[in-house]
Amino acid sequence: MKASEILKGSCELISTAGSADPASVEITSVEYDSRRAGAGSMFVAVKGFESDGHSYIEPAVKNGCRCVLLSDERLHDFIHLESEGVVFLVSHDSRRALSRVSSVFCGEPSKKLHVTGITGTNGKTSITYLLESIYNSNGHSCGVIGTVNYRWKGKVLPAPNTTPESKDIQELLKQMLDDGVTHVVMEVSSHALYLDRVEDVEFDNAVFTNLTQDHLDFHKTFDAYFSAKKRLFDLLEKSGKQNRAAIINTDDEYGKRIYEEHNGYTFKMISYGESEGAELLAAPESIDNRITGIGYRLVHGPDRRDVKLKLAGRFQVYNSLAALGSALYSGIDVDDVIEGMSKLDSVPGRLQVVDTGAGFYAVVDYAHTGDALLKLLQSVNEMPHNRVITVFGCGGDRDRTKRPIMGKIAVDNSDFTVVTSDNPRTEDAKVIIEDIMKGITGGSYIVEPDREKAIEAAINIAEKGDVVVIAGKGHEDYQIIGKTKHHFDDREMALKYMNGKKN
Repeated sequence: MKASEILKGSCELISTAGSADPASVEITSVEYDSRRAGAGSMFVAVKGFESDGHSYIEPAVKNGCRCVLLSDERLHDFIHLESEGVVFLVSHDSRRALSRVSSVFCGEPSKKLHVTGITGTNGKTSITYLLESIYNSNGHSCGVIGTVNYRWKGKVLPAPNTTPESKDIQELLKQMLDDGVTHVVMEVSSHALYLDRVEDVEFDNAVFTNLTQDHLDFHKTFDAYFSAKKRLFDLLEKSGKQNRAAIINTDDEYGKRIYEEHNGYTFKMISYGESEGAELLAAPESIDNRITGIGYRLVHGPDRRDVKLKLAGRFQVYNSLAALGSALYSGIDVDDVIEGMSKLDSVPGRLQVVDTGAGFYAVVDYAHTGDALLKLLQSVNEMPHNRVITVFGCGGDRDRTKRPIMGKIAVDNSDFTVVTSDNPRTEDAKVIIEDIMKGITGGSYIVEPDREKAIEAAINIAEKGDVVVIAGKGHEDYQIIGKTKHHFDDREMALKYMNGKKN
């Protein structure tokens, strides 16, 4: 594709600069990492939080790059490179421009796919797995972009970010489309919405799960966090797709606020929850919450259906309602939706049950916010059990204000708690634990900074009928200490010590 064609498709954001002709440069890739930019590349200089892409323009040119998109305010610093045959494109916002040029270069793949975006603090990953099961069970081919991995058609790629950079999203969507995928389900993080990573994805459906305290290290205020999440519905509004729909948890205060603004949008908005008035209602008195799975009666207008899932955890009622609403309003019959959900055995690291026949269970869960931990422990406490023994910690280099809150929640909702480390990153694990301890005023607990020893201690304490809850890391198979990832899997550790105890 010629640089002039990309310019034409992005003219609302980008203009040419200097005397070089964009029609003279053939573009074979769009890059924001100068190490990957070379002959045939368009290098987009994006100012980041840790480094500024403009600092890498000259190395990109030295590597053979002859097309650079940069901020208009920095053009004067690099215009001298025009003598080397470099074509310059400029934009007021090069990060936003990266999204647009990536979409144009990839042929705007989201226009040809059915795309569902899921945002909210908790539940996103489970909903992607539920929708994947529904779509694949009903003759569609589903691709997933999310926290655990990026996957489609038997291909699995690691997920360094819940929602990748805009260029990477567009390339993933193009690969999925080329491989015959028809439906894509995406977790859409607040970071991605704030940083314009999904700005040029045309959504068919958008799901809002809930909003609780998280990522305030990045967004600074809760209002800013909410505004970022809400951006998904502005993107759904501007999407050119037909039959767009938003599926909103109206039991959540912030979901209710979005739903109450439905007259300001042109797409259909569907409410779900356990409270009277929700269009997709799980009758509270019908909910059967067991470690072997969840069941409830679905009320949808005059229709009544029994829903039985293999997934454990009360919170999966909400996640399944969200998935059901999204699939239902993409044209799948309600009975086929329910059958598709029922085929899902588990979600990695989401109340994932470990059972070795030792007489007690362990469950591994990703809960790493106060609300997620509370819902997890409340759900486990609802199940038939003897005692709840909880192992948890908090991540380093992240929101410190949630640490004492989570400490209080863990101890108040467990019979015994082992406070440990999570991913300490560049913080001292003992300092993180000190922050956690500020919220604990009583209860039964011990402190064991070594996560493996903490899991071993909890399992050694466990007796028949107990449930050992290992929270915080879920599907992760590593622990980050300093800036290094070390292999560590909560499920492996639980199995190791449960098998040792059994024998």
